[in-house]
Amino acid sequence: MGDPQSVTMLCRVLLGLDRASASGTLFLRGQGQSACLSLEAGAVVGANIDRRVASSARQLLEGVIDLCAWSDLGLRFVEEPATTSWWKLAQPIAARTIALDCMRARLTRVDASEIRCDLGRGNYHLTPSGEALLVGAELRPEETAVLFRLRRGVSAENVETLPGCGLPGYRFLWMLKRLGAAAPKACGSYPLLLRKRREMRRRASAHVLLDLPEGAKDGEARKALRKLVRDLHPDRFGEGVPAALRRASGEIVTALVDAEATLASDRPD
Repeated sequence: MGDPQSVTMLCRVLLGLDRASASGTLFLRGQGQSACLSLEAGAVVGANIDRRVASSARQLLEGVIDLCAWSDLGLRFVEEPATTSWWKLAQPIAARTIALDCMRARLTRVDASEIRCDLGRGNYHLTPSGEALLVGAELRPEETAVLFRLRRGVSAENVETLPGCGLPGYRFLWMLKRLGAAAPKACGSYPLLLRKRREMRRRASAHVLLDLPEGAKDGEARKALRKLVRDLHPDRFGEGVPAALRRASGEIVTALVDAEATLASDRPD
């Protein structure tokens, strides 16, 4: 199957070269093997993979999919005019097309439980880079169904059961997330986070941290905790937020969990 990290790394590089309309040579090494892909204006025009020259689009795609399984994959791009006139493909292939096909081929057998752990329960949307990636892309029916819902926002935990999506659509959502083409919507509350951080610094009581009156009944602390975590969990702020904010969010959630545990231990038996 190949290391998902290596596959993702290569495909994200290909997407970056596509977006930049880059021209040059991408050199790859791993497992004692080497390869080079020649690009012109963001399209792959030729490839030499482990001393085998690709003479067709199919050979090129199969070769790149195979090299994704190399261990300790290393990449280096040299920006220069392409010099592969003697082994150019008759028809260049957009680097993003290769990236999508590689992700599909290499990640189809990843266990569904691993995908669920990574996707979580976030409400996902298509990112600007995702829109650029999928313009004119050849998509399968389940991928088209997921894309339609992504443009409106879709809960990851519901994708598998939606009409036309199923497990293949769920895998497609995961693939898009790994490529930075889909991300959870930022739904966290910044004002609430700042208020809770101030309360933590003042060493506020468990009741104050959980926004509860002193005489709160049994079970109310658990409900308050769930409500606050829904707005303050690091995942609710989406990807790309500053590391310091995610760290603060994590610390606050931990403090809220501790506060609920304190109140639970104080209840009379």
